[in-house]
Amino acid sequence: MSTDLFEIPHNLLTLRADNIFTCTARDYFEIQESYKRFPLPNDILFPWLHGVDGRSNQQNLFFRVRRSLVPNYRGVLVVHCNPLIHSQRLTESVTPLEILDNEAHFLNKTTTDVTINLRNFENQVLRFATLCDVFLYGERAEELAPLMVKAQEEFYQQRMEQIEQVASAAGKRAVHHANYIKYKTIIIQGENEFSVFEEQFPQLVMYDSSGRAMKKTDFYEMEGAQMREMSAASEVTRHVWAGNTQDAPISSNDITYENTASTFDSNPHRFSICIECHDLGDIPTPSILTLARETLNELKQDHLPSEIIHLDMHGTGVPFEKKEFDSFYDCLYHLLLFMDDQVNRGRRILIHCSDGYTESSVLTLTWIMYHLKLRLPDAYLYLQEKRSFFVYAADLAVLKKIERLLFQEEEDHEPEPKRRKSEVGVDSLNSLRIGNTTENNKVLHDDTYLNSISNQIASGHIYKQIQLSPTAKELAQHPWFYSPRFEGSFPSRILPFLYLGNLNHATNPDMLKALNITHVVSVGENADLQTKGFELLFLDNLYDDGIDAIRERLDHVMKFVEIHNLNMTYRESSSITSS
Repeated sequence: MSTDLFEIPHNLLTLRADNIFTCTARDYFEIQESYKRFPLPNDILFPWLHGVDGRSNQQNLFFRVRRSLVPNYRGVLVVHCNPLIHSQRLTESVTPLEILDNEAHFLNKTTTDVTINLRNFENQVLRFATLCDVFLYGERAEELAPLMVKAQEEFYQQRMEQIEQVASAAGKRAVHHANYIKYKTIIIQGENEFSVFEEQFPQLVMYDSSGRAMKKTDFYEMEGAQMREMSAASEVTRHVWAGNTQDAPISSNDITYENTASTFDSNPHRFSICIECHDLGDIPTPSILTLARETLNELKQDHLPSEIIHLDMHGTGVPFEKKEFDSFYDCLYHLLLFMDDQVNRGRRILIHCSDGYTESSVLTLTWIMYHLKLRLPDAYLYLQEKRSFFVYAADLAVLKKIERLLFQEEEDHEPEPKRRKSEVGVDSLNSLRIGNTTENNKVLHDDTYLNSISNQIASGHIYKQIQLSPTAKELAQHPWFYSPRFEGSFPSRILPFLYLGNLNHATNPDMLKALNITHVVSVGENADLQTKGFELLFLDNLYDDGIDAIRERLDHVMKFVEIHNLNMTYRESSSITSS
């Protein structure tokens, strides 16, 4: 258990009265620099910062504690005491309303909350404030200082009462490491103190005097930017690209005088057709595709349309009932025919969704199966070489249905013991299969024709075919794909040589081999891969429960990964798994 306490050097503080101290902007900078080098003792701060007070048996059992005394720790907290929260503000500062109520008591939202919450960040700020020497700065610092002293004194008395009760019930040994600290209230003062921060310590300024953001760490925004970078448009087959919605060219109807310059090169990849995949998307009918085809065919081959052809497509949640799926598949196949026709004419197509990673996966994989005549497992591996993608488990079943229908003709000619023969209506599906002539592929039928051939198909015919189990040959070729461990997606590639996955990924050795993954870091759960040709680093007694800390294991993990990375040969990877 950590016992060292952070102490502010006495020469940096001046006592004014009643536990109120003062310091300069430079003093505060030196204190912060020293504090940042001081270790954060997870072993004593948690689970108390999770909101555990020892009053809930449910919490105590989960966190394996008998009681939860206030940690013996001294931190540093800075409070912004200006009326404008986006002007003259220091980094890592909080406002008074975030930690004090209207009567100058420390806020406490855990008195009635006895649930288990591992990521209750709001409560963590409130509770951490009670463990800190508090620095005040701004117009109202002098006014708020006595109120902060009052709140600190009140909480000190509460701690003393708790220590006395525990010592009386469990003995003095139970309170050996109790918190007896009297925390300080410190005013950062000086003439034009904030200008000193701006001129001499700009790294501590969040908003300057004019309200301009100097440091802004928006993790949601950063995640979006990194996601867009990861899923930027890339070519998956000749003239067909996959990407995110940011890659879709803007319509000329949306261009205004103000943004003309920014959209001058809004179509650098020269897309003629953009297909957006989203949950509310409605797959285009053959008549719409015919109109789009006629519009494009009026142009010269190397000319772009004045208006990009924008089409919609289902993202996830493709209808699964027979009637709805039949209608969906009919339209889907004609969309593939349309794409094939336009690709052959040299036009570029973008398949996109909001994140470029999830909702576009069904159409992209379907196109690869259709265009390259690849079975679904091979389409997975082919696309993984090109870019990262994600398929939901429900969409995997849809893709298997689509695969069966695309390769129907080939499967019907397999030997009798492997496949049941088609019953009726096989010829009526010829126009909806891979392997047709180029001439037939360029025919875009209208809705009337589609309805007529759909009505000729015997009820249940399609579903007797698509519900077949994989053949022995398929199982031998792609055991990873038909494993019950395969949920529909590969682990996420976060670096060229590093994947992040789950236990099902780590316990599917055939999939790891297909991805050329040779090293596995298994966190908390033993992937049991030692005897299967993998190098395994097993982090035992480490669980993703918000209790166990990984800091002590990081050096070992980094060394394992770095050694592999230095020695890695072409196409090798590592996979980090967690329970």
